[in-house]
Amino acid sequence: MRRRKFGTAIRFLESYIANYKGSFEYYLALGTSCLYAGDEGNAGKYYKIAREIRINNSELLLGQAAIFLRRGETSKALSYYLDILNIDPGNETARDAMEFIRFKGNDFNEIQRLKQNGKIERFYPPLGINPDIIRNCVLIGLALGIIISLVIVLRPREDVKWNGDRGNLSNLELTNGEQRNAVAQDLAAGTVHYILDNDTVNQCYEDAVMYYQNQRDNPARVQINRLLNSNATASIKQKAYILQSYLSEITFDKLKSEDNYTYSQVDSDHVLYNGCYVAWTGTIADPKTNDDGSWQCKLLVGYHEGKHVDDIVPVIFTPENFSPVNPDRPIRILGVVTEQNGRITLSGRSIYQPVSGKFQD
Repeated sequence: MRRRKFGTAIRFLESYIANYKGSFEYYLALGTSCLYAGDEGNAGKYYKIAREIRINNSELLLGQAAIFLRRGETSKALSYYLDILNIDPGNETARDAMEFIRFKGNDFNEIQRLKQNGKIERFYPPLGINPDIIRNCVLIGLALGIIISLVIVLRPREDVKWNGDRGNLSNLELTNGEQRNAVAQDLAAGTVHYILDNDTVNQCYEDAVMYYQNQRDNPARVQINRLLNSNATASIKQKAYILQSYLSEITFDKLKSEDNYTYSQVDSDHVLYNGCYVAWTGTIADPKTNDDGSWQCKLLVGYHEGKHVDDIVPVIFTPENFSPVNPDRPIRILGVVTEQNGRITLSGRSIYQPVSGKFQD
């Protein structure tokens, strides 16, 4: 087998880091390249970024487990392998690694020997039969992605905004009259939270469409909320309402790290972030199953390490969205931001608890 040129792959990938911010596949590929190159520090750094984007991915967890295994921290590695089998019970790499830990995991000299002869790579995220072909495919894919991105950027602005990957929104394009007179003159009807000028109304609307076409529904909703609670004209608000109806539900895997708003961000402006999806980590208190099958608790945001509580947020799950939890373990809850009596609440959508009981970096 030819020598794998991971150094070249790393240099190439890192040269385009600005183009792939928020891309799980990019950071996973970069972390795995660093791992195979023996650079544990950067592998761990890139894997950490990838995990902020997507949690339940067996390749990512294999890479993070391999770092701990290389260091001889077998108990931490084992917790990752258990997490992998929880989401991918047939994962042979995780099972082989657990067998190794079971029989030889306490022998650090054996781990060092595997590192020296390269056989520890059998516990890494698998690359397939021919790593060079896979590497080239990744590089070609990245290059094509860059070319496609440049084509999109260089196309006329109308095509980018109104006829994108998620559909043709030309029926929602503002007319020339709406653009010139975007601010309502009579503010007697309704409550206005944001006083915007004409240019800002147009920019907010364009940004909302842009974010929607780019599969970023959270920031799209923020711009829509700004418009709906502003002094924008009724016709613009009506089109914003229609665009809002197109927004999709967001899952853990689809929630990008830059779009996962923190508690302090949401608390700074409840109106602006209303309806956004967030994934907040902490511990729970006062869990309760109601007569209608719904389940509620209080989420101590930020208290998963037992050091600091950002605030206590009420959470409620409908029966169809709830899955059993261990109240003694840290938890990450995906939910929709709502407000009751001036306080932030979450309408629960999904739950994640690591088998190990700890959220590993």
